[in-house]
Amino acid sequence: MNILFISYAQLSLHGEGVRAVAMVRALADAGHRVDLLSPHSDLPDHPHIRVLGGGGENLFGRGKIRTAAMRAAGRVSYDAIHAVDESVFFAARLCRWKKIPLVYDASRCFSGKAGAGAPKLWKLFPNHFQRMEAKVMERAEIIFSSCSALTADLCGIDKDAAVVQLEDVPMQSLYARRGSDTSTLFASFEKRPNPVVVCSVLPGDAIGYRNLLLAARKVIDALPGTAFYFNGASCEQAEKMAANLDIAGRCIFLAPGDPNAFLAALDIADAILLVPQQDGRYIHPLVYTLLHAGAPLVTLHAAAYDEILAEKNSVRVLSSAESIADGLLRVIREPLFSLAVATEGQHLVANRYTYSSFKHKVRMAYYKLFKQE
Repeated sequence: MNILFISYAQLSLHGEGVRAVAMVRALADAGHRVDLLSPHSDLPDHPHIRVLGGGGENLFGRGKIRTAAMRAAGRVSYDAIHAVDESVFFAARLCRWKKIPLVYDASRCFSGKAGAGAPKLWKLFPNHFQRMEAKVMERAEIIFSSCSALTADLCGIDKDAAVVQLEDVPMQSLYARRGSDTSTLFASFEKRPNPVVVCSVLPGDAIGYRNLLLAARKVIDALPGTAFYFNGASCEQAEKMAANLDIAGRCIFLAPGDPNAFLAALDIADAILLVPQQDGRYIHPLVYTLLHAGAPLVTLHAAAYDEILAEKNSVRVLSSAESIADGLLRVIREPLFSLAVATEGQHLVANRYTYSSFKHKVRMAYYKLFKQE
């Protein structure tokens, strides 16, 4: 089957692009021919994936993506269009023109009380745009959702929506990695640090960097050999704070967009700290990568993650520096407890959130779609 895959977001193996990468890979591995359009993609070569625009250094804006999609649809007989998030509104018109099925891959809804990430114009005319979103959902033959909260929100817009809930997968299962270059990670230190803490700060985090770095200061005071690796932090601001707290020499701020360095840091981590989004409603895909890593996960409590994080597979802490530091020190100082927490997290991912399971669900959803034809 020929599928046109459209995304207005970059397809890469860091941040929120992991799900779209997994979806493209799953479709290609199932034997479908996928023509890909996005602003930028850095996917490994695959015989069933053809990048029509946004590959390598060639950045595509939304206008270019829409133009390229219309040209491709005029040349190629597609069996379906798979649209990610906001691109669905353009894709719905394209599907109506070509009279082919629309598949909507949603990571959020745009209207209603739970609407997130929508342009300001949507806030000015909420009823109009909610009707527009409902029409698109009605047009879609399949709607993929990433968690139960999103499924509920989508069904709240259209109670008859054909929603298939398909959780995300860990980054490790998609990334063809080089060997972990620990010498590069330790280059800033005179001797190998011990223990190692990796902090993953999600966009719109629930606390300021001051509390986070104060917690790091407390851990370093208790265990002077500790090194902190920060992923997702605003480097310039955080580095100044770390210098003011006299811990800059024990903190490494990983460059954004470098999944190899991040995964290498997870390989050597003795503890992992997750700082989730403030008032986040949906599960961020990075949590699956952290659970897969094999180190105990310490996390600030966030209700959105209750369906995946529990006492057995994570250590919940409050947003104060004291609570964060106590949680990290506990998992570092209690190896048997830490092993149990980390193992439980890995088992959860292995049992429920593998790429194999993801690929099978995608294949079955598309099989039902084309069988209806």
